[in-house]
Amino acid sequence: MSTPDDIINRIYKDYKSKIGLFCLNCLIMRTSFEELNEFVKKNNIAINETTKTKTGYIKEIVVHFHNVFKNVKSIRDKYSSPIDLMGDLLLKDDNIKNHLTEFDYIAKQELVNIFADYCADFKISVFNTSKIPEYSLDLYLTKKTPRLRTESVIVRTSAEMDLDNYENTLELIQKSSEIAMWSVFVTTPAGVYKIGFDRIVSDMENFKVWFYVVDPRHKKIYGITKGKKSKNYDQSLSENYLQKLPREPVRAPSQVIKFSKYEFKENESYNPKRFHMYEIFSEEEVGEGLKIPGEKHKYRDIFRNLIIIDKTSGISIFSYENEIKSLDYDLISGFLVAMDQFVSELGGGDNMREINYKGFFIQAGYGEKIKVALFLSKSADKILKERLAYFINEFEKKHKEQIKFFQETGNVSYFKEASVEEMAKEILDF
Repeated sequence: MSTPDDIINRIYKDYKSKIGLFCLNCLIMRTSFEELNEFVKKNNIAINETTKTKTGYIKEIVVHFHNVFKNVKSIRDKYSSPIDLMGDLLLKDDNIKNHLTEFDYIAKQELVNIFADYCADFKISVFNTSKIPEYSLDLYLTKKTPRLRTESVIVRTSAEMDLDNYENTLELIQKSSEIAMWSVFVTTPAGVYKIGFDRIVSDMENFKVWFYVVDPRHKKIYGITKGKKSKNYDQSLSENYLQKLPREPVRAPSQVIKFSKYEFKENESYNPKRFHMYEIFSEEEVGEGLKIPGEKHKYRDIFRNLIIIDKTSGISIFSYENEIKSLDYDLISGFLVAMDQFVSELGGGDNMREINYKGFFIQAGYGEKIKVALFLSKSADKILKERLAYFINEFEKKHKEQIKFFQETGNVSYFKEASVEEMAKEILDF
C-alpha cells in the first residue's frame, strides 16, 4: 500500500517533465490560511493537526485529490489527472478564485508591449494597429526573410476572454488571415483557464495559428502551437493594409539592444503535448518555482496622492499618500474645495480625464458610485489609465455594500480599516 510520501513523490515525478501554465504552488502560497481552511473544510480534506505550513497543506491536498481521482470513476472520466481536479476545484472556490488576476495583466497595453518586445528580439518589425479599424488587430508584424513575411496579432487578457468574446476572436483570426501570411494569438494563463486548455489548443491548431501564452508571475513566454501559412492570404488585400500602417514601427529590430525581459525557450516550444493547464512543484523545487523576477514598481516615483470620493456627496472616503513624496495637505484641501470647478472633468463624461492643478497632473476617473483623483508628478501613460479604470471597477465591486452604508450614515471608518491601501498599491503599481 502506497504511503502519502510515495503518492507525493510519484505525482511530482510525473509532472517534472511537463510544462504547466498555471502554478498551483503559487496560487496556494498567495492564499490566506483562512481561505485554505475554508477550502479544505468545504471539500472534506483531512489536514493533520501538526501541519502548520502552506507547503504542508499542498502535500495533503494533493494526496486527498489523488485518492478521490483513484476511487471515483466519474471523476476519472471528467479529469485527466488528480492535479487537473485539484486545480479546477481551487479556481472554482469563491475566495481562492480572486487570486486568478495574479496570472493575468490588469492593463492590456502591458501584454501588448511585452509581446512586441519579444518579437523585436527575433528581428521582427512591430507595428501599432490601434488606429486601423479594419480587422481589429492589436499588432502587425513584418520581417524580410528575404521575402516580406507578415503576421497579424490578436492579444487578449483574461478579462476579454468570456465565451462570446472568444468566439468573436476566432472570427477575427479567420478574417485577418486574408491580410497576413501567418496569424498569431496571445493570451495569459488566466485567459487559457477561462476557455479551457484543450479547447483553446484545438482551436489554434484547427486555425493553424501561432499561439503564445505570457506568464506574468514568472516572466515567461510559452510557444504552444506552431502556425502554418494562411490559405486565405490575399496579396492585394495585404498590400492595401500595409499602406495604412504607421510610417515607423513601435519596435524595430536592434543589433545591440535586447528588448524582452521575459524568458522564452524555443526547444520547449510548439509541442502542445508537453503543455498542461496546471503544474505542481515538489517541496525541494518549490522555492525555485515560486521565485518571481524582481521589478521596480513602475509608478512609485511619480505617485503622490490618491483620493477616492463619493459621487453623491462629494466627500472623500479614502486617501493615501506617498510616504516619501507626498503633497502638501493645503494643496490637497484646495483641490477638494475647488472640486466644483472640475465637475465636467471628474464626472461629466464617459472618458478618463487629466487635469493640470498647480504643477501636478491629476488623472481623474469615475465609476457608478465613486470618483478617483490620482495626483502624479508626470502625466499618466496608457497603462496607468487602464489600471485606474480597473481599480475603480474592482473597488466598487468589492465594497458595494460599504459604499451604500457610507451614503446612508456618513461613516467612513470601514474604508480606513479595509485593505484599500494594499489593493491600490497592487493594482496601480506604486
